[in-house]
Amino acid sequence: MEKNLFLKKGFTLAEVLITLGIIGVVAAMTMPVLVQNYKRIETASRLKKFYSMMNQAIKLSELDNGDADTWTKADTQTDEEGNTDGDAQNVVVKDFFMKYLAPYIKYVKYEDGKNIIDADGNKDTVTPAIYFVDGSSVAIWNGGCMDFIYDVNGKRNPNEAGRDQFRFIMCFSDEKRKIYTGKEKIMFYPITNFQSYGNIATPRETMLSNCKNDGSFCTILIMQDGWEIKSDYPYKL
Repeated sequence: MEKNLFLKKGFTLAEVLITLGIIGVVAAMTMPVLVQNYKRIETASRLKKFYSMMNQAIKLSELDNGDADTWTKADTQTDEEGNTDGDAQNVVVKDFFMKYLAPYIKYVKYEDGKNIIDADGNKDTVTPAIYFVDGSSVAIWNGGCMDFIYDVNGKRNPNEAGRDQFRFIMCFSDEKRKIYTGKEKIMFYPITNFQSYGNIATPRETMLSNCKNDGSFCTILIMQDGWEIKSDYPYKL
């Protein structure tokens, strides 16, 4: 009897469906982990890039504008009632940014800060922000130092400290740098916990605890971990 060369064995429909079901279950279990790992790597990479870019800009600016300790800015601007004046704050920040930083970094847009009044008549302040080509941004607040709130995904949610927003600070004296960062000679650095003033050898456990309590203090943890967001990081990205 001749062998039918066209007769081939194959999978039954039930076997195919079972296989697809198993693949679906495995994908459902692994995809969230893969996405989370990717977000951690991307976030840490953008933080490191921003930190490097800012320090490089400061060094280049010092060649033209002198030592950064001599750079000048006005104090926090307030109105007659003692409230923060967003319009005046914007002038201070914009003048500072355009003179000392803008010529030395690549950015897409400067967004003005301003005063706003809601429907109930409450006054609030919009902070000036700079946007970069990769979609990230940094808001700048004029206080005792210059505060930089770096947002890895710009205006997109969640806009929360420790998740997509990370805080750095630029102070203009050794005294203030020691207070806010514990580093006297470094101009631009992540802010530390106010309870850890001057404690340069802060253990990682303390940094992790500070980060859990306030997302503003997560930047220094990520930096000390070698610009890596480790598995015990307290916030979901």
